[in-house]
This record gives sequence, C-alpha cells and structure tokens, in this order.
Amino acid sequence: MRLLEAAAAHMNDIVIITDNVERDASGNATITYVNDAFERITGFTRKEAIGRTPRILQGPKTQRAELDRIRHAVETKSPVRAELINYTKSGQEYWLELDLVPLENDAGLVTHFVAVQRDITDRRRAEEALRLSETRFRLVAEATGNAVWDWDITGGRVWWSDGMFQQFGHHPDPEGTLPTIWRANVHPDDEKRVDELLDKLLLGGIGVLHDRYRFRRADDTWAEVENHAFVIRDDEGRAIRVIGSMSDISHRLEMEDRLRQSQKLEAVGQLTGGVAHDFNNLLTIIIGNVELLQDSLAEDNPLRQFADMSAHAADRGAELTNRLLAFSRKQTLQPEVIDVNAVIGGIEDMLRRTLGENIDIQIELTDGLWLTEIDLAQVEASLLNLAINSRDAMREGGSLTIETANTTLDDDYVSTEAGLTAGDYVVIAVSDTGHGIPNHQIDRVFEPFFTTKSTGQGTGLGLSMVYGFVKQTGGHVRIYSEFDEGTTVKLYFPRYIGDHAAHGIAAVKTPLQRGTETILVVEDDALILQQLMAQLTGIGYEVVTASAGAPALDILRARPDIHLLLTDVVLPGGMNGRQIAEAAQAIRPGLKVLYTSGYSENAIVHRGRLDRDVNFLGKPYRRSELAAKVRQMLES
Repeated sequence: MRLLEAAAAHMNDIVIITDNVERDASGNATITYVNDAFERITGFTRKEAIGRTPRILQGPKTQRAELDRIRHAVETKSPVRAELINYTKSGQEYWLELDLVPLENDAGLVTHFVAVQRDITDRRRAEEALRLSETRFRLVAEATGNAVWDWDITGGRVWWSDGMFQQFGHHPDPEGTLPTIWRANVHPDDEKRVDELLDKLLLGGIGVLHDRYRFRRADDTWAEVENHAFVIRDDEGRAIRVIGSMSDISHRLEMEDRLRQSQKLEAVGQLTGGVAHDFNNLLTIIIGNVELLQDSLAEDNPLRQFADMSAHAADRGAELTNRLLAFSRKQTLQPEVIDVNAVIGGIEDMLRRTLGENIDIQIELTDGLWLTEIDLAQVEASLLNLAINSRDAMREGGSLTIETANTTLDDDYVSTEAGLTAGDYVVIAVSDTGHGIPNHQIDRVFEPFFTTKSTGQGTGLGLSMVYGFVKQTGGHVRIYSEFDEGTTVKLYFPRYIGDHAAHGIAAVKTPLQRGTETILVVEDDALILQQLMAQLTGIGYEVVTASAGAPALDILRARPDIHLLLTDVVLPGGMNGRQIAEAAQAIRPGLKVLYTSGYSENAIVHRGRLDRDVNFLGKPYRRSELAAKVRQMLES
C-alpha cells in the first residue's frame, strides 16, 4: 500500500476514489481518496475533498450529456471514458480526460470507483485554435472570391474552396485525391512552364510563386488566371504543404486592354486635333485664293484646269481635316433632337444608289424608338461611312442590314468602358456579310490611317471619324467581326429626355448672296485676314479689320456703322473671341456676332456642343458658305 501510495503521489494525473457504498444524503458517492496531483491541479486540499462528492469540481460549462453518461456507467457498474470541463477551487475552468472503473470485493459487490483524470486543457485549446484557424482559413478563402487551394504534400491530398465552382464551374473532388480537376484543365501550351515553376517553389528556388496561365472553365471557354502560392516546410526544410489561390483575371485584363486602347486613341487624338487646326487655317487661304483664280480665269483658259484641280485637292484636304477633328473629338457639333428612324429613311435611297445593285439592303427599324440629340450631318456621314466600308468588304455582293433598337446599359457594362455612363441609349447596328476583320486587327480599326483595305483603296479615317463623333456625343461604339463571316458595328447614342420636337432631314444650304453692310473682322493670321477681306469686299461688303481684342473694341467705339462682328475664336492679346464679343455687345447692345475657327475648345463649345446662343462658321469654308452665313446673320 505504501508503494502504491508513493506511486500515486508522484503521478501527474489526478486520482480520485469514491465510495460506492457509503453515500451522502442525496445518494451520491463520496470521495475517500485523492492524490497529490488532485491538490496541485484543483486547489482543494484532501481535507476539503474527502467526504464530499465530485460535484465540487463541476460548474456552469460542465457538460450535462457527459455527466449523464458517467451517471449511467455508475448505475450499471460499467467503466467509462469521458471528456468534460471541471473547475478549480478558484473557479478556473480546465478540460480533463476521465477514465472511470468500478472496483469489486470478493463477493462481486462494487464497493468503489477509481477515476483517473488527465488535464487536457492545453490539448483542447490547441484543437480549438486549430479549428478556429481552419474556419478562418475557409471563410477568408470564400471572402476572397478566388479558388483557394491547400496541398498536403505528405498526405497526397488537395483541398479546394468553393471558388473553384463559383469562378470556373468545376466541382472539386471531395476526397482531394491527386491528380485534381485543376491538372486536367491547365492549357496544354502552359503545362510545362506551370510544372517547372511549381517544382522550383518546392525545391526552394523561389520563395513565393506568382504565375499567369490559361485555365479551361466548365463551359469549355478559356480564362486567364493568376496563381499565387507559398510553401510551408518542416524543421528540416522539406516542403510539407503548399497554399495558394487562383483568380480569374480575364475581365480585368479586358478592362486594362480597353483602357490602354482608349488612352492611345486619346493621345493620337490630341496630336491629330492640333494638326487639323493648323491645317484648316492653311486650307482657308488656299480655298479662298483658288476661288478667286477660278473667277478670274475663263472656262477655256489653259490655266483653268489647274485651278480646278487645286480646288478639288483643297476640298479633299478639308474633308481629311474634318475627319481628323471628328476622330480627336474636337469638331464643333450642332446637335438637334432627331428621330434616327427618320434619318435612316431619309438616306435609304442614297445608300442604295451608292452601294449598287449587288448589295441587298435590309432596313429594320424598331417601333417606339427613343429620340436622341446628336448632330444630324455627322450621323448621316457616319452611316454612309459604315455602308461604304461594308460595300468594300463585299466585292462579290452580299447583304447589308441596318437596324435600330432601344437599350439600357447597366453599371456592370459601363464599368468596362472609360467615360461611358449607365442609362438608356438608342442603338444603330450596321451589319454586313463581308470578309470580316482578323482578330489581330480588330483592336486597331478605330485608329486613324489604319485600314484593312488594299493600298490606295482607303484612307483609314472612316471608322476613326465614326468613333470620334459617337464618343464626343457621349455615346459608345462596339464592333463585332468574324473572319469570312461578316462584321457588325453598333452605335449607341444617349436617349433624349426633353420637350424639343424631332427632326429628320438636314437643312438646305443658302445660295450665294451679296450685301453692302459694314463688317468688323478680327483675325490674327495676316494671310487669312487678307483672304477674308478679299472675299467679303468681293461680294459688296465694307470690311474693317483688327488682329486682337483691344483694337477691335476701339474701332467699335469709333464706328457706329458696324453691322456685324466676325471674329476668330482663338486670338492673342489676352481676349478670346467670346470675350471680345461680350465686350462688344456691352458697347453696342444687339450687335450680331459670327464666330469662325479651325476648331474651338471651350470658348464657344462645351462638351463638344456649340453653345445655343452662338453662330459659327468652321474653317475651312467656301466663299458661298461665308456669304450665306453672313447674309443669314445680317437678316436675322
């Protein structure tokens, strides 16, 4: 007994013996023996424990179900193992693992129960910490939206988060066996590189894996994915576990590509806009001088043909600069509320004549089409450009379809398009059955001077002009094409909400007219000023000139007979054309003002639209256009 007592005293586990015969008033077995570990762990002394029941160790978190199991074992005189929470004398909880066995006397009567209790608090805390860690890991994995994976190298198992299904549609193997669903869907051209990089991670060649490759979705489409992973090693440096995440970045890459394309087109637009502005000033002089030469040369003069050729070349140059300004979104638009269906109906005959008999034209106009506020001449020119492109793509004949529709672009859609806002849009779709555009060229078709046509068959400015016009209007352009199948270009224009009536036909040009009124011309380019004087005096007007704002206002104060102020918009001397006009009308209320410019940024044009109170004549212009506009102003 002394040896057993010594052994029990030196045990780390608690030993409790309860008397199954001598019970307390409630019928519970009382404690007859505890070892030193009992005192050390629970804080109760032997004197405090002996004669009492094990209930002194129970508390609020002691599990009722485990106590019921122990009670049943005592009643049936059976051994039992249980885990439960007990409490020290000071009230501190601890976990214990309990082995309870009955002791019988020679007569087979159970006289006592011996309980050996092991403190497993640290183990349970570690298990709970691990459980919480695993829970957090899975919650974080789900929160990222990525396909998170955990490769247990020693166990040969891989766990995938629900992101594998949510992002790619694959149901991972619940058993986590190797090889996984991932291995079967890496693009064949990327497999070797992916494996080499993963081996490099396992061997310690790299600390963290960053990789990008193609991965097949469940619907057989390919996703561009980004993989990040790191390795966990044991004390000897062996890789025992790899944790990583795979995310679908296809949408992000598409947005980045569109942004780069938009920025590139914006930069090219800035360049072309500046060139077009200066070139328009030169063309204004050239066109004016050519017209004077044509007037001074008889039809049978040998030199007349050269003047006519120069006029034709100048007209082509003016068309070129107008397209450059359209692409760079610096043209001066004069929007009006229009019914697109009426516009298409108005140019249908012209399209049929232009495209020829071997092109079958189908017009499908939706009923109840919304109104839109856009520049009528520009939308007609855009449709003509698209139709001509389609004709050139169908040399052997084919079908051209023009459709209209109402649509709504939501936040998800516009998030991929720089500068586009969600809302209602009127759509014009122009589709052909031509040769289509190769995939490697589709992203460049809106660039100026880029063309898929043969040399000499196109300037490469048609689509760029359409793109610039639609963007300047606050709209959107999408092009869809399959090589050898055909092409569809969709133009989206913002829906008009307002009370203005709709128009569907362009205004008729005013014929050349003369006059005798006095006009004050403000222009800083000496050659253009000289040209303007010659043109206006040639049709009967008296012209007074100034090169800047201050002298122009001095003239206006001294000359009460001035009927019209014709001013360039961009001028030196600290005053632009708009500021000169406002000062002039303060001196002479009611004075009529006509603006002219190669293009105007913000003085009279805002967001690409001409201010409603402004009359404007864009450079370059022909003498007939100048005469008509001046006459219109003076008679208004």
